[in-house]
Amino acid sequence: MAETIKKDGGLPEDLLITILMALPAKCLVRFRSVSKYWNSLITSAEFISIHLAQAKPLLLFHHHNQSYSLRLDNESLDMWSNLEFELPSKREDDDFQIIGTCNGVICLLNSRQDHGHSIILWNPSIGKSLNLVLPRLSDPFRGIFGFGFNRQSNDYKFVRVATPHYPVGCQVYSVKERSWKAIDVSPALGYMNPIPSVLWGRSSSYNYAFLNGVLHWLVDREEFGSRFVLSFDLRNDSFGKMMLSPYLASKLDEWMAILVSDNSVSLFLNDLDTKYIEIWALKKYDAMKLWARKLRIKAVGIGLAMVCRKNGEILMTRYPSDEVVSCDPQRKEIHDLQNLGLSDYADCYVESLALLDELKEQFHPLMH
Repeated sequence: MAETIKKDGGLPEDLLITILMALPAKCLVRFRSVSKYWNSLITSAEFISIHLAQAKPLLLFHHHNQSYSLRLDNESLDMWSNLEFELPSKREDDDFQIIGTCNGVICLLNSRQDHGHSIILWNPSIGKSLNLVLPRLSDPFRGIFGFGFNRQSNDYKFVRVATPHYPVGCQVYSVKERSWKAIDVSPALGYMNPIPSVLWGRSSSYNYAFLNGVLHWLVDREEFGSRFVLSFDLRNDSFGKMMLSPYLASKLDEWMAILVSDNSVSLFLNDLDTKYIEIWALKKYDAMKLWARKLRIKAVGIGLAMVCRKNGEILMTRYPSDEVVSCDPQRKEIHDLQNLGLSDYADCYVESLALLDELKEQFHPLMH
């Protein structure tokens, strides 16, 4: 980076970059006004990427009192900060739901139909947001949604796929291109044209796993009584699918969720009859991908898995209270986390400069 960006005088370039890299995103946003060079440096894709790679791992929680908090992903889950949703377009009666997060960008759905169907990509660390108006696609709220980042093209993408009783369709929004694109779904789902349906629970339409540039959803073919993993590769905008094992396929009436665990796409199964919970990971063996069971533990009163922590533990909710518990797959133990209160959503989070290069604005440098 030091060789590709013009020097600005003052501190040696390498030292300046080292100092700036250690600062939080909110400070860096302010420091863009120091000079044109500092602005060019801080808003460069390379600086944003390196700064992101060293960000502190946090966890984002949504609580029952409609508040949001950030906690350190450490042993005691120490409080980091409360998060205020100060969105420029927010009205008092707007109803925002989190679809997911990626690189510090929060993807929100405004479910107030009378205010238009909109998606907001919001980075609270830099105070910037991007409002996407959803194109008409039958019923705009019957669908599965996903949000992720294509590292190869340095592009954030939002994906929506239609659901049952409506024509199958898919639309992809590219932040870099500032445009929507229609994608043909049928080649991935076969000539029978099956239609994915929503899952159990609050986050049924938003439950997805994003790993290595690929979105994954657990979906149903209702008319055939089958379930599979539908994938969408953000690198080439293509669909794929992965069938479940016969054992998992037989559990259509149980609670299931998809998540990333131990750097693998994984399925969480809550067997309400046996009172066991299980974690199954999608593993690659030579040229084949197979489901391997990582965990089976007796657990009464557990709802769904929310997120996997960096230490391998999985945060879950008790049912129906939404008290947060943590499951240790190695010790096969579940313990309460009373300091977290009641939460119905949790996800990995980092404070970052993401979208800063896409949402550049005019500024007046203090120095020239």
